[in-house]
Amino acid sequence: MKPILKYFRSLLCISLLVIVTASCGTESAIRDDFPEPGLHSFEIESDGLDREYLLYLPEGYDSAAEYAMIFVFHGGGGQAMNTFDEGLWPNLADERGFVLVVPEGTRANPDEPASFANNPQSWNDGSGREALGAVKRGVDDVAFVESLIDELRDRLGNEPQALFATGFSNGASMSFRVARELDGRFTAIAPVAGSDWLPELIPDKPPPVLYITGTEDPLNPFEGGDIFLGGNFYGTKPPVEEMVSEWALLHNCSDTAETETSGDTRKYDYNCPSSPDPVSMLALIGHGHHWPGADSRLPQFIAGPNSTDLNATETIVEFFESFSN
Repeated sequence: MKPILKYFRSLLCISLLVIVTASCGTESAIRDDFPEPGLHSFEIESDGLDREYLLYLPEGYDSAAEYAMIFVFHGGGGQAMNTFDEGLWPNLADERGFVLVVPEGTRANPDEPASFANNPQSWNDGSGREALGAVKRGVDDVAFVESLIDELRDRLGNEPQALFATGFSNGASMSFRVARELDGRFTAIAPVAGSDWLPELIPDKPPPVLYITGTEDPLNPFEGGDIFLGGNFYGTKPPVEEMVSEWALLHNCSDTAETETSGDTRKYDYNCPSSPDPVSMLALIGHGHHWPGADSRLPQFIAGPNSTDLNATETIVEFFESFSN
């Protein structure tokens, strides 16, 4: 019996050695697969859907260091790559040293390429507007963003030093939504030309807000009103000043702003007890529904004039930096 026992002991030791070696090999493979600086495309499963996102790591990225991370949500009908290319995002990421995340919305036919006219992508921004495909399909985009935050933490091996969100139009509304529903996850947000559709959800830790919009935006009317595009009704938007004032009240600020105009930009500052001021708005006089400072893919007869000198990307990054260590 003793030789048999010795045989089984040897077999057990060999098996354990194989398991340990395989485990070490797996860890090594994960480290070898760590993304290099530059642009990467990944997929993640969320709510039964295969979701896509772009990840940009700046030049000189150090996996042992903590970086601020900026989420950028494209507009309705938009795409992540077009959004990445607009407004000097990669240049600023390299210069200022932050990680950029550009998630992809969903489209009616995921097996076909996204198309503004025939297969548009959108976000479920909580508006209930069934003209938006993601709303009509009941896509759980909040769960997607939450899963993506966790996925990025695991992929990069650490928590972001700070987490920010911005977006355009429907993507701006998505940044408002995650700020309200993912309470405390985002350090600050900077929506551009979109509405906050969920004022009844009061976060315990409302993030600071910089809001940017044009005064001649037919798809995000400054005075509020009904929105129609291509014969479809896209909801009734609140007056912009009223919407931003509600965020000022969340921060115990005055709901009446002091304004100062420089060139084509009218800045709204609210009297807040904290410093730097957590709520502000830039109203771009004469500007339409375009990302400020970038070439527009929307014609003027749909989106109004593209007439501002403001670079929204630089302005937003500077705002985020004031809340980042």
